[in-house]
Amino acid sequence: MAERLISADGHIDMTYCPPELWSDAAPPDWKSLVPHTVERDDGLHWVIDGADVGMWNGLGPIFTKFAAGVSSHLDEMKDLGFTWDHRRGALARPTDPGCRLEDLDRDGVHAEVIYGCLRLNDIIKDPAIREFCCAAYNDWAASFAKRSDPKRVFPLALIPNSSPAAGAAEVERCAKLGLRGGEMAFKGMTLPLWHRDWDAVWRASAECRFPISFHSTGFKALKAPLDREMEKQYLAQWQTVITALFQLDTMEVLVSLLASGACERFPDFNFVLGESGVTWLPYVFDRLDMAYEDRGRSIGLKMKPSDYFRRQGYVTYQQDKYLEPILPLIGDDRIMWGSDFPHPDSLWPHSHEVLDRNLANLPQTARRKIVHDNAAALYDIA
Repeated sequence: MAERLISADGHIDMTYCPPELWSDAAPPDWKSLVPHTVERDDGLHWVIDGADVGMWNGLGPIFTKFAAGVSSHLDEMKDLGFTWDHRRGALARPTDPGCRLEDLDRDGVHAEVIYGCLRLNDIIKDPAIREFCCAAYNDWAASFAKRSDPKRVFPLALIPNSSPAAGAAEVERCAKLGLRGGEMAFKGMTLPLWHRDWDAVWRASAECRFPISFHSTGFKALKAPLDREMEKQYLAQWQTVITALFQLDTMEVLVSLLASGACERFPDFNFVLGESGVTWLPYVFDRLDMAYEDRGRSIGLKMKPSDYFRRQGYVTYQQDKYLEPILPLIGDDRIMWGSDFPHPDSLWPHSHEVLDRNLANLPQTARRKIVHDNAAALYDIA
């Protein structure tokens, strides 16, 4: 346990947030439109504009109830103190400052960079309300860091994707709040990620030294079960397909950003592919460089597209057994490990054991960069 770890990918999902976080701050005519909780027989439900979007203190990004036997790791987490109690006043461990630190200590993790409410930009359609909710969460996140330990807990800001102007303004505001970076949802953007208008955000990010992250959220066009009965019958197959492909949707982010020319125009802009895995990158680099040479030279890049990633991009991962042979193709200064706590995919509380297995053959200098130094440098973590 002597190795000092920084997790570049922890989570605070909307499900765990204080029940009245948004509704207490909202204007009276917005109370029903922002996320708020409604008490029912089985506990508190998150509701937005009349739509039930899941349980308060539910499981992970889709706010479901715990069921024993569905996930061996969730069963283990329950045995170690997670209760997922949905009643008002129950303990939500991920947003309790003391519990957050206890769980970091149990996993032997020194500090973590935390992704926030990934679903807000999917489930809130009105741009103004989305921007309000992002700002309210960011104020709370800055407070949460101070109430837990500002030297160990580093929440990322939610940057609205409703418009470039709104996104840039929130980058500048959150940098002044003391947050170290932000995350943007790339699905549901008003404009494609490669559109030049997003330069307002990349410029603000570069000027504020405020890296922008894009977290995987799974492919949205997978062939789903045709009805509930089919889903029940083939639940194991369906969940396996979703989980296996979940991280690969950030391929779109990678090629869109590099093809946009943003890194050429803003050399101080840094971006992160969150929870994306690593070993698929070399193929996409090769394919993108070929496509640029054949069809995209009018973009006017001075280097190959893949070289901009090696200068300005980062990727986070939980575990990847095939990391060693492809490390020279990516660069050991571009990769950051993350535990994914407290999601079902997370390594908690076995992060050290998993890293010992997966990184056993790496040089110590490369290993230290991946598990600590790269995140420490990018987010200015002492």
